[in-house]
Amino acid sequence: MGTLQLADSTRTSVWSGRRFQGIAGMVLIYLFLFLGGATMVVPFVYMVSTGLKAGPQVFLFPPVWIPSPVQWSNFADAWSVIGVRTFTNTVFFAVSIVFGQGLVTTLGGYGFARLKFPAREQLFLAYLGTMMIPSQVTMIPAYIVVVKLGWQNSYEGLIIPILASGAFGTFLFRQFFKQIPDELADAAFIDGANHLTIYARLFLPLSKPALVAYGIITLLNAWNMFVWPLIIVQSQQLWVLTLALSILQGELGSQMNVLMAGVTLSILPLLILYIFGQRLFVQGVTMTGLKG
Repeated sequence: MGTLQLADSTRTSVWSGRRFQGIAGMVLIYLFLFLGGATMVVPFVYMVSTGLKAGPQVFLFPPVWIPSPVQWSNFADAWSVIGVRTFTNTVFFAVSIVFGQGLVTTLGGYGFARLKFPAREQLFLAYLGTMMIPSQVTMIPAYIVVVKLGWQNSYEGLIIPILASGAFGTFLFRQFFKQIPDELADAAFIDGANHLTIYARLFLPLSKPALVAYGIITLLNAWNMFVWPLIIVQSQQLWVLTLALSILQGELGSQMNVLMAGVTLSILPLLILYIFGQRLFVQGVTMTGLKG
């Protein structure tokens, strides 16, 4: 009897120890997640707080996190420099790149995933190799081409050269399309569909998570692009938000509260978009994987 009680006591102790270790591990994981989240969120909170401060409060130390009084006029001053035209230009520029690169990369991904042609894998690896070339290296040749075509200070010169820089998107959609069963495409071929029909009516509807994930990534890159618009755009009529913010920094460098208000206005649309699309974004990144 004593031996049985000792064995039961030992098993209970071992189970309690493992349970304690599991709880302690979860506490540590949540602690690290909280610290990581706070590290990412605190700069944004400080940005919004600074955008609502009066001028003398901006450089106080320790910093004042809750402005008093709240100065909403900073956002009006920033908007007067940014303007509706600049915001509209940015939306048109970013959306055009999202749809243009989406078309190029999905067609390229479908071709590399489903079409059989000589040296397909070698060409794909060579295309992926372009991702290792810094954008600064290709920027000068691209600018020379834009000058030869007479596209300086135009939407064509601002948008079209960027549409071909989608090697990552082609890789992303190739990986996603390779996960779609061959039987679906074979059934469509038997029903008389061609490759374009299968691409448009079968593969694209099935790749909504990947489309959303790549769309958000491309939108972020286009929204924050600065160097290419800087060398192409010459008139205020074609300004995008990054150019307007750089001008705002030059004109109001000492008014950090107005500058932070302008930055807050510039990222607000992206924040709202990500809040509504985060589930599909995470799902798309997870499903694309590295298979094949």
